Formats: sequence, C-alpha cells, structure tokens
Amino acid sequence: MNKNIEDAVDLTDREKTVDNVVDIKEKSNLKKMSTFNRHLHQIHRIFVQSINPRLNHFFEGLNDFFFDMAEQAKNNVQQNQYFAAIGETRKNKSVLTQQFAKNVNIIFQKFKNKDFVYFIENKHQTEQTLKTMTLIKDDDLDQNLAINNVIAKISQVHLKELHLLNLRFSEMGQIQNLSEQHNPIGPDVIVNAFALSLKVLNSENTLKLMIIKLFEKNMVESLTPAYRMVNQYFKKQSILPHLKFTVNSTQTKSDHGINNSINYLAQKLSGEDESYKKIAKILDHDREQTAQKNYSAENILAFSQLTNALEQIKTELLTDKELAAKDHISPLELKDELIRKLKSLKAMTANQQLNQADENTIDLIGELFQYLVDDRNLPETIQLVLSKLQLPYLQIALKDPSFFSDKQNNARQLLNIIAESAVGWSPQTDDDSIFLNKVKEIVDFILHNHEKNINFEKLIVKFIQLDQKLKKRAGILERRTSAKISGRERLNEAKNKTASFLKKQLEGQQIPALVRELLLKPWANVLILSELRQKESPKLLFKSRKFTIKLIQAANPTKSKKTTDSEIKELCSILKSGLKLIAYDIQDITAQTSNLQQCLEKINGINDTQVQIEFINPTEVLNLSKEFNQESSVGKLIAKPDRSLKPPSDSTQTEDNYDELANQIELGQWIEIIIKGKAQRVKLSWKSPISEKLLFVNSKGAKVIDIFPVELAEKLRNKQVIILQQIPLIDRAMSSIAHKMKKKKQEPKV
Repeated sequence: MNKNIEDAVDLTDREKTVDNVVDIKEKSNLKKMSTFNRHLHQIHRIFVQSINPRLNHFFEGLNDFFFDMAEQAKNNVQQNQYFAAIGETRKNKSVLTQQFAKNVNIIFQKFKNKDFVYFIENKHQTEQTLKTMTLIKDDDLDQNLAINNVIAKISQVHLKELHLLNLRFSEMGQIQNLSEQHNPIGPDVIVNAFALSLKVLNSENTLKLMIIKLFEKNMVESLTPAYRMVNQYFKKQSILPHLKFTVNSTQTKSDHGINNSINYLAQKLSGEDESYKKIAKILDHDREQTAQKNYSAENILAFSQLTNALEQIKTELLTDKELAAKDHISPLELKDELIRKLKSLKAMTANQQLNQADENTIDLIGELFQYLVDDRNLPETIQLVLSKLQLPYLQIALKDPSFFSDKQNNARQLLNIIAESAVGWSPQTDDDSIFLNKVKEIVDFILHNHEKNINFEKLIVKFIQLDQKLKKRAGILERRTSAKISGRERLNEAKNKTASFLKKQLEGQQIPALVRELLLKPWANVLILSELRQKESPKLLFKSRKFTIKLIQAANPTKSKKTTDSEIKELCSILKSGLKLIAYDIQDITAQTSNLQQCLEKINGINDTQVQIEFINPTEVLNLSKEFNQESSVGKLIAKPDRSLKPPSDSTQTEDNYDELANQIELGQWIEIIIKGKAQRVKLSWKSPISEKLLFVNSKGAKVIDIFPVELAEKLRNKQVIILQQIPLIDRAMSSIAHKMKKKKQEPKV
C-alpha cells in the first residue's frame, strides 16, 4: 500500500517537473518573441522617422522638376502632361508619404511573421489578399528595369551598411542565410514599396518612370542616416555589436574584377596592370644581370630599419608647415634624400645597401609622382596637393606589392578617382573651395595616418559622395544650358525657314500692303510655330504654307482666275484658327479677318465696297522699313538671313587628323582651350542636331563656348586646344614608365 502511494507521489512529481520544463521553455520562447517584437518595433520607428522627412522633401521637389520639364516641352500635349503632374504630386504629396509608410508597415508585419513574400506578381488578387493588403509589383517592363537600376545603385552605395544589417536581422530573427531581398529595409523592398505608392497618382506611366529615376538621383544617399541609425541600435542592443565589414584582398575567377567593395573603376579596369608586368620583366632581367656578391644578407638593409627610418624622415621632413608649402625637392630626388637621411640617422652604414625589390619600389614611386607633377591633364593646384602623397604612398607600396600590379587596389583607385574627378577643376568654378578642401582633407589624413591600416574604401566613398553631389548640381545647370541653347537654335531655324519661304512666295508679287503686313507679322508667327511643331504635327505646317500661297494668289489683282466667295470665307476661317494658335487677342482676330475679307472681296469683284486698297509694286514688295522689321519676327531675315547656324564663311575644312578629331569628339570629353588669351578647362556637353555646334561647359555646368567642329579643328591645329586624357592616372603613368624603360634598354651602351 505504502509502495503504491510512493509511486503515485513520484509520478506526480515527475509530471510537475515536465510541466515546469515545458513552462520554462514556453516562457523563454515568449520572452524571445517579445524581445524580437520590441526590437522590430523600434527599428521600424527609427527607419520611418528618418526616411519620411526626406521623402516628403523629395515629393515637394517634384513640382520644380515637372515645371522645368514643362518649360522645355516640345508641344502642348507634353506641356499639359507636366502641368497635370505638378497638380497631381502637389495634391497627393501627403498621401504618397503615407502610402509609402503603410507599405513599409506591411513589410515589417510580414517579416515579423517570417513571411518573406512581400510582393506578389499575380494581378488578379483574391478578396482575402486585398484584405491583408499584400503588396503587388508593377509588371511594366520599363518600370521594372528602372526599379532594378535603383536597387542596384542602393546596393552599391550602401554595401557596407547593408551587409551588417543583413547579418544582424538574421541574428535577431534567428533566420539562417537572410538574403538582402528579405531585409525589411533593404533596397529591394524599399524601392518596390516606393514604386507601389505611386499607384495613387493618375499620371501617365512615363511620368511615374521619371519619378522612380529621380528617386535614384535624390534619395539613394538619403538612406545613409537611416541605415546607420538602425545599425547603431543593433550595436546598443548587443546584437552582433563587434561585427566588422571586411574586404577580401584575394580574387577568384568567380568574382574577377569585383574584389573591392567600392568597385568604382571596375568597368574600365581589368585586374592586372599589363604595363607593370612589362616593367617587372625588365627589372627581373636587370637583376639577373647584376652581380649578386654585394647583396648578401649581412649588408642588405632590413625592411624594419627602412620603415623606421621613413617614419623618422616623415617627422623631420614633413612638418605641418612644410606640408602646406610646395615641395622643395622633385619626386625623383626623394630617393637620394632618403638615402642621405638614412645615413645621417645611422640607420644605414656605408657597407649597407637597400634591398633590390625595395629600391625598385622607391624608384617606381619616384617615377610615378614625377609623372603626376608633369601631367598636363591635372590642374597645377591639384598636382601640388597630390604630390604630398609620395612618401606615404611609398610606404604603402613597400608594404603592399599589389599597389603596382592590381588596378583595383583601393589606395591606387583613390588616387585615380581624385585625378579623374579633378580633370575639369578650376579655382573659379570651385565655390568656397569645397572640392579642393576635400582633396586636401584626404591627403592630410593619409599623411598623418598612413602607418596605420587606412580604410581607403571609406575615403573613396566619402570622396565619391561629395563629387556626385557637386556633379548633380552641375548636371542640373548643364541640362538647362543645353535645353536653352537647343530651344534658341530650333527657334532660329524656324525663323530662317519661315523667312526663306515667305521671301520666295512674295518675290515679284503685286499684293496689297494689308496682305504683306498680315503675312510678315502675325502669320509669320503662325508659320514659325508650325515649323517648331513639324515633327508632331506635320499637317499644321502644310496647312499654314498652303494658306500663304492661296492668299497671295487671291490678293493678286492681275490674275485671270478670280477667287470665289466660299474660297475667301475659307481663307478667313483658316486665318482665324491660325491666329488663335499664337494667342492673338480675339478683337484683333476679328478685325484682321474682317479687313482681309473686305479686301479680297473687292479685288475679286464680289463686293464693290468703298475700301481703298494700296497695292505694292512687285519690285518693292521685299523692301521693308526699319520700323516694319522691328514689328516683324522675320523682317530682318528677309533681307539678311541669320548665319549663326552655319560655320563662318572664312573657315575651311582641310580633311586632316584635326578635322577628324573635332568631328569624333565624344560627349563628356574634357579639353583645355584658350579663350581671350586665358586657358580654360571645359567639357563637351551637347552636340546640336541642327547646326552641329559643340557646346562646352565648365565644371559647374555653365556655358563657356559653343563652336563648330571646323572651328575646333582650327584651334587644335593652332595648339589653342588640348584634349585632356581621362584614362586613370596611374595606368597612364605605368604605361609611360614602361615605355621609357624599354626605350632606355634599347639604347646602345656607350
């Protein structure tokens, strides 16, 4: 009996223990879930509070963009679309921001439930799907391409932050191998959520496409503070707080050309420098020919001695005061100065020599920086600033052999990127020296920290961000400049064509003064407008010209065939429609139409009114007074056509290399040109499809000069223009050094 009781008690205790274990597990899971939900809620709040003001500012800026587009519109239909878009975005600005926030909220809810299907491509949703507000991707091809481009841009710009976020979201949610597409604030979901919010607009798809592309230009960098704040929150909450972003230094076949996280020049650079391979081959050959007896282990300066000496030299030679001044020695003299300092510091005895490989590196760095200070492509001020990097870059190259061999070495890329961005720099276009100060800041940082492991990738990112910001500002003015000149050329061309047409039709004709005034004043404007709209409304030009011909025929009193009453009324109707097109006052339209009708009726014998008609002698029909020309848009052009769209009459094409070079120059190419005795750096911004003129702007996007290719060729011929090379600086330097070494090797020994 007692035994049974003991067994029963023991069984009850075991059951209680199991229940307690289950209860503890449930409590633990609930606690984890509560912590996960709390973190997710905070992250959601941080992200939305950071991004919403920037997004609101972005939508406000759309008004200015569409207004600029409306001003540049080629026809009324386009202009009306842009004006409608202004009204749409202004009216729905707050709705757009709210819809985006709503979409992001749905994504976070789905992430919370470990449901990573944020977007469903099936258009035919069920009622249940609509109730749960599942997001849908737009399947329009152009829009998808634009969305993918923005996603790729965000992934590139925010590679580091996104990498850390993916790992931390994975850790927080205990999700293995969380992809960037599943990251609730990753580029994939954010851009699609933004695109989906545009569905509230009734605008055309092309306008929505423009907004998505503008999102890339204006909002990509706005994600920076949001991503950083979320990563900081993770660190404070001890979720992988010591996680670091690392850059692989090795390169495999699968990621050839993408071994750096900032792959700015990867599209135009292969991994290995072919010029350096030639240099290395020559150096290896020279080393084999050199007697090795003097290069024993005992008399070769140890690498540690060399680096320690370089540190001391830096302290002595590169004080802050001297860093601000121009170098007192040339790059090629640094080696001798280095050896002299080594000896004076007793780091190198008379019997010691530099390691051959180290000596080659010192020589190459000297040649590289000599090329830099001699390079005509770099502005002199930038040359002087970058030349300060010779000593730190020597120490970098001594420690990292890949500096010369690997085109994608980050230290090398930084120098290339700065040099490439500086090609069009000038003090006059650098407001408050923003660009120059950034270059100085980077150089100063490297000078004082190069003995440490500098994060060159971070320096590259910071520089590119500033450079893109400056280029973005310049790009806006550049587009406006080209649009303004393009519009002026189109107008001038239309005026020239109209003047030529009217001159041909009026020449030798006997017509009333009233008809000549009508054709050369208001109707000339109708013809100009018709010329401008020829592509989209070819019938309008045909109709306007046909009216001109018929009116001259109807107004000629010597013709054998008279114009009928119905034909006169038709001409008056066409006149009325044409004058409405150019926004003529309704009273003036009525007066012009009535006067013309009376005039034509009397000439053609339909109505013998008392109206006096003044006819112009055929020989005088094109002789216009100064006052008449001032009132007519084409009066001056009748006597003297505008030659601004044609090359100067004294310019001749010689069909040499310079003419070919001028005709083949590409958009974006920088040149240095002498204008009024002063050298200016300008970029080819636009080629006119009408006159073939070349528009050159400065680094701020402002017009400097527009010239014909034949004029550019003449300036090239007279050495008034230099084409600036935009091949990466170090690539050009290594090619030049290899060529010089090969040439020296081929010279006969004396």
